Amino acid sequence: MLSSETEKYDFIESLGRGMFAEVARFQRQSDRKMVAVKRMPRVHTRLCLHEARVLAALTDENAYDHHIVRFYEAFGDEFHVYLVEEVMGQNLHDFQKANSLIKFKIRDIRTVVLQVATALAKLKDMGVVHADIKQENIVLVNQRREPFRVKLIDFGSAITTHDLASMWTPYIQPRFVRAPEVLLGYRCTEKIDVWSLACVMGEMALGRTLFPCCELELAHSIFGSRGFPSATMLEASIKTKLFFDLVDNGRGAHELRVKPYQGRELFTGTQSLRRHVPANLELLQALEDLAKGYEEQELAESADRRCLVDLLNRMLVLEPEQRISPNQALRHPFLTLQHLQKRGNYRSYYNFALQGDRPRGPEEEEAFPETSLRSLFTRLFTRRRKKQPAAAQGSEDGLEGSASCAVPGDQPAQNTGSEEQAGEDQCQSPTAGSSVRAEESTAHEEPPKKKGFMRWMRTVASCFSGCRGKKAVATEDSNSSL
Repeated sequence: MLSSETEKYDFIESLGRGMFAEVARFQRQSDRKMVAVKRMPRVHTRLCLHEARVLAALTDENAYDHHIVRFYEAFGDEFHVYLVEEVMGQNLHDFQKANSLIKFKIRDIRTVVLQVATALAKLKDMGVVHADIKQENIVLVNQRREPFRVKLIDFGSAITTHDLASMWTPYIQPRFVRAPEVLLGYRCTEKIDVWSLACVMGEMALGRTLFPCCELELAHSIFGSRGFPSATMLEASIKTKLFFDLVDNGRGAHELRVKPYQGRELFTGTQSLRRHVPANLELLQALEDLAKGYEEQELAESADRRCLVDLLNRMLVLEPEQRISPNQALRHPFLTLQHLQKRGNYRSYYNFALQGDRPRGPEEEEAFPETSLRSLFTRLFTRRRKKQPAAAQGSEDGLEGSASCAVPGDQPAQNTGSEEQAGEDQCQSPTAGSSVRAEESTAHEEPPKKKGFMRWMRTVASCFSGCRGKKAVATEDSNSSL
């Protein structure tokens, strides 16, 4: 049990251990609320108090409403210092490993980036830089009840924009998400967090880190893939000589070239080295030309991927003055879905993407994802063929063929991978039983007659609406009317 001046906490379980701290789940005795307690040895008191001051300032500004962890209190004893925060779930890195995910879905990437960008915009308004944006510090609140609702944690490296600008040579950010201005010792702003968020975003989309950890190799990867720094940036940077050599270009002049690394030759801004970053974000852009007749979801997803890459390129600009800000990122079409709203034939994909645009609250936990009516139509007939004798399937197959011709589009729709996953999620939800029963009741209806086919389709649509929470209208009267 732990005791502060105002509260007492009962130990429940250990949640994990980091480089400087250990985190455990405790129950607060005053209201039986679960909290997360971060314990650090006394030797790290200064680091703990710094984080506590930052979290207290953020709490005073209601930053927890902007996807930043909620802070309760800090206290200590003879051996340790404790920070009490709200308890949450897995971080993105652990979630990815636990679910054997190589890449995240586009709509899940959008949901996460939208929330973290909102947090960064709030930090910018308060003059705070997180300086440690990575997957391990982006935590899922409650994946079961609120899918991909996340919050930003670990403000031990946070610094004010004023202090960051006055630092001679800041040593901040993990190397694989380190911004080029930090690498070169150029003047730093809150946009170093934008670069780190872009690295997280690219890692979620590509399934691997964009850049390496060795500083010289990092310089080769960044400058070989994102372009060569401007002369102004190189002249104003403190660490230019650590990464660049002044060499004779053979024309009676000198120029800066990146120092060689493990056999890699010197190169200038006119050359490109892309050995570490296998795709250099081009994997997302290398979309095949889609022929006529492809499903609109595939066309819309291609446009969505191009928009995602456009946002990445704006966040991964070398010059911090030209890099997009958190507020500008929030207005980008990839996060606002404007590129999908303007096209009427993208409506179904837009509705599907909209489900991940904002994290769902507990009251929306039992909501069912949007599903194609033609996909439901196909599943109903598949279910009926399995239940009816083989002799009856011959006539039913012919009936199904005429029915599919009546559906606009000439070809029966097929479920996309995301729709199939949505169907699996429905089967696992608490109210999935009602959905299955509604489909079964529709499957036992009389086969649609040729003249009454459209009325039968309207009945199916009504039953499908009932699966999403509306009142079902598939009654015996409607069956008899067919």
